[in-house]
Amino acid sequence: MKEIIGIDIGGTAVKAGIVSPEGAIRAKGTLPFDPAKPFPELTKEIESTLRELLASSKSTAKAAGISTPGFADPATGILIDGTQNVPALKGQSLPRVFSERFGVPAFIDNDGTCAALGELHFGAGREFRNFAVVTLGTGIGGGIVVNREVVTGIYGTPPEIGALCLDPNGPVNYSGIPGTFERLACASGIEDLNLRLSGKKDALMNPREIFRLAAEGDKAARAAVDQTGRYIAQAFGIMINLLNLEACIIGGGISAAGEPLAEAVRKHLPSFTWPNLLKNARVLLAKLGNDAGIMGAAAMAIQRMSR
Repeated sequence: MKEIIGIDIGGTAVKAGIVSPEGAIRAKGTLPFDPAKPFPELTKEIESTLRELLASSKSTAKAAGISTPGFADPATGILIDGTQNVPALKGQSLPRVFSERFGVPAFIDNDGTCAALGELHFGAGREFRNFAVVTLGTGIGGGIVVNREVVTGIYGTPPEIGALCLDPNGPVNYSGIPGTFERLACASGIEDLNLRLSGKKDALMNPREIFRLAAEGDKAARAAVDQTGRYIAQAFGIMINLLNLEACIIGGGISAAGEPLAEAVRKHLPSFTWPNLLKNARVLLAKLGNDAGIMGAAAMAIQRMSR
């Protein structure tokens, strides 16, 4: 069977999969991502994993899709921006490498754009025309869909959802923008918030632990989850007011917190959203889970092939 290769490159791991055009994963695997590893060595390891997956699924590839942080030049596939967490990839063309090694067309796009495409074609966005996907993890990204098309800027530049300024007096990010959505509500933002609210110097813990403690009734953790929900609601409110969205979809690793996080967002959404638009908007959890990057990369490649 001829299937689609999906490659999802994150800050700590590379996920790879073989995906059918209908959205079924035939095989998948994960390998650690070391930002210091030389580019040739990294691509060789990914290639080896993919060949094993193709063999185990008795498939051949007809295209490859690659999801990465940052932005790649559409003409060359060279990553030119937003590669702080993946410095080994800066100035390199992953599509060229994998197209040559597998003899198929290969395409690359921003991980937020791919996440939106995955939910549009295979996940929680299938029934909507206008929606946003926000991916919460080490950073914050996402994509916006209007009339069932992912919206990008000139040359395909993705929206910088994580750069939304939610607090002009808040801490600045690496670009000097104060109080950004990403700085306040990514994994480290949640950790810092819980640390401040607990008042304990040894209370630094990851978001999974914070959400667990919140469910058990810990006062500081519950307040941290509530404030995180408020930040997400503020960002979603801005987007709903601008675009009259039908749905706001929460994805990324932090979305594993599930309904308690979604409920915190729903609680605060009316504070930031025009009432007439609020009544038509839903807050949902992404459906693709840990496979979102693989599925999104495959959906992007399928779309590019069709064009």
